[in-house]
Amino acid sequence: MKWKICAKKETRMSLSSQPITKNSPSAAAIQTLYEEAFPANERAPLSILYRRARRPFVDFTAYYEQDTFIGFTYLARRENLVFLMYLAIDPTQRSRGYGSRVLEQIRAAYPGSRIVLNIEAPDPAAANAEERLRRREFYLRSGYEASGYLVKEFGVQYEALVQGGTFGREEYLRLYKRFMGFPLSVLARPKIVSAPDAPPPIGGSRT
Repeated sequence: MKWKICAKKETRMSLSSQPITKNSPSAAAIQTLYEEAFPANERAPLSILYRRARRPFVDFTAYYEQDTFIGFTYLARRENLVFLMYLAIDPTQRSRGYGSRVLEQIRAAYPGSRIVLNIEAPDPAAANAEERLRRREFYLRSGYEASGYLVKEFGVQYEALVQGGTFGREEYLRLYKRFMGFPLSVLARPKIVSAPDAPPPIGGSRT
């Protein structure tokens, strides 16, 4: 007699989410987290983010586990290309799997879309070189891949990662300009170029 052993699959409840406005109950927590999670040269003025979030193709979202604030995301869309501009998890909730859960919910919310995000480009000379590699590894484990592009804006160089397909330079720039508008897109002077070979994951293997 053969016995069939069924592994018990763990199910997780989706985090609840709410659109963010400057009058949201978590507005103060969001501002504190925004300033803590991103260096000044990578932060657009929060007032501009709120104004842009009124547009139908921009989503500024807060996430909660029951009544506990977990974090937020900020993204813009054009056709089936989604640009995840910011993702931040509250310091008290990090290393508990919430970042992965938020990414899963974004993927489920935009089925069939290509989702692109920028991370600080790997640089052995950078003061946070190990942190950059760990962040890159996290996104690779979450299903993102190197896009083959480096993006430079406001003097900061990023590596673009993508999930769900590939994208072209002009697609990216059209989405960027759609979100930023004039004159910010001119002031940022975004440049997207082909990336050299990407560094190997930490430990030398993706498995």
